[in-house]
Amino acid sequence: MSRPSAVPLMIEWERYSDEHPQGNLREFASWLLNTLDPIRETPSVPDAKPSIVSDLQLPEAFQQDDDFLSWFYMSRLNRFVRFYAKSIMAEHGFSGPDEFLFLSMIHYMDRPTKKEVCLANAVELTTGVDILRRLMKRGLILEATDERDARSKRLSLTDSGRTMVQVVGRQLEQIPYSVLADLSEADRRQFMQTLQYLNNYHFLNYKL
Repeated sequence: MSRPSAVPLMIEWERYSDEHPQGNLREFASWLLNTLDPIRETPSVPDAKPSIVSDLQLPEAFQQDDDFLSWFYMSRLNRFVRFYAKSIMAEHGFSGPDEFLFLSMIHYMDRPTKKEVCLANAVELTTGVDILRRLMKRGLILEATDERDARSKRLSLTDSGRTMVQVVGRQLEQIPYSVLADLSEADRRQFMQTLQYLNNYHFLNYKL
């Protein structure tokens, strides 16, 4: 079997180097993916990029402020996700996705404490305890004394809680709109790596 030529790659590297003299290999890889297979343009939606002043849309008005735009888009993405799941959450008596996320984390964690569940969901303890109290009241979780440390209490799911995780999980999988839209497999992997990096970076500050 003949090996593919590296010449096309070298040509692209030369083009990238001319355009980005300070670029490195990692940035080149990202540039190459987007150049050869750019993310598909979605239909233009007027309100998706709100106008600020003089018909200038938000991305153009804040093009030098990546932090603000990141905050803006991530906040909207969070609202989109909540919108998709809203009817499912209401159908099963959840006030919002946070309650189901707490239930799911308890299912996948090894009998965590209240503090561990709140930390895993990046929710303040007082808010998290209120969520856990509601789940207990519904008979979805149990709290029991730790056999090894009587001062500590551990959480676990009831049979109803385990059933709820399975039922709601299947319904969420059937939502017709994927959070990652129509991103290619390569774009999904790159996006997930970026999300994980941002999560790890900010979680260190969140724990301070």
